[in-house]
Amino acid sequence: MSSHSIHEPVDAVITWVDGYDQAHAEKLASYLAKMGLDKRPETAAPTRFNQQGELDYCVHSLLRFAPWLRTIYIVTDAQTPPLMKTFAGTPHENKVKLIDHREIFLGFEHCLPTFNSLAIESVLWRIKGLANHFIYFNDDCFLIRPVHYEDFFRDSKLVFRGNWKTQTEKKWLGYFKKNKLNEHRKVQENSARLAGWQRKFFHLPHAPFPIKKATLENFFLQQPELLAQNLNHPLRDQRQFWPISLSHHLEIKAKKVVFDNSLATITINPASHNPTKIRNKLAQADKKENVSFVCMQSMDTASKSTQTMMFEWLAKKIFY
Repeated sequence: MSSHSIHEPVDAVITWVDGYDQAHAEKLASYLAKMGLDKRPETAAPTRFNQQGELDYCVHSLLRFAPWLRTIYIVTDAQTPPLMKTFAGTPHENKVKLIDHREIFLGFEHCLPTFNSLAIESVLWRIKGLANHFIYFNDDCFLIRPVHYEDFFRDSKLVFRGNWKTQTEKKWLGYFKKNKLNEHRKVQENSARLAGWQRKFFHLPHAPFPIKKATLENFFLQQPELLAQNLNHPLRDQRQFWPISLSHHLEIKAKKVVFDNSLATITINPASHNPTKIRNKLAQADKKENVSFVCMQSMDTASKSTQTMMFEWLAKKIFY
């Protein structure tokens, strides 16, 4: 199937927060004070909320390299990203839409405000008018080469990227007891168990994720208590599950997937990668034609010169 013969519409959903926004900062400070926390826990670390303008590059990368997308939804907490003004009066004005947390948390207003991406992702399927097939992006994930419908949806199935791993409790019992398990891995393992996997889990890279709205909707309609529990954490908690991982495991269980790692992601994190390593990773992305996605995490932790280098590289990929 070519991108020009798509019958099933596909939307994109991006979650975004501006941690520098005064109103958002006050909401977070109020919650932390209410909980009696004198300092921010790791789950409320500034880098989780601080943005450096990544959203502009993310959205423009979708417009350039995936023009077949129907609507791009940006989910925010009473915030309006600057790019919305630049789209006013242009053909993109009706293609890029804002969705407020209050819309998707309807009936769960007592869970707001939330500073927890796991909670927010639990109700993305409630976006009014959202296509049954959509692709979920973090705002720090970018397309750097053209992608097509069949890179995400193929023969009524979803195209998944990742690899199977053994759940930590089954592999390293002693290690698990003595060490704190990586949070990102833990919530993926929790998700796998919800879908019936007790020993393995399908580990997801930082990449765009194809999702079928009906799968999550049906799951939560049948088990509303799980939805309520996952929403009831203003900050991330290792007892939660990751809705994106859950949807993947449910689709795998239903045998509605195609495993295909031919398109690759390169992840860059200035908090753990020095400038030389970052340059090498960007050079790798330039050289390898199968690298279609780049994820740039924790950009706020980079020096100004490193930020400039990274954004200039992105601009050449996306705007020129």
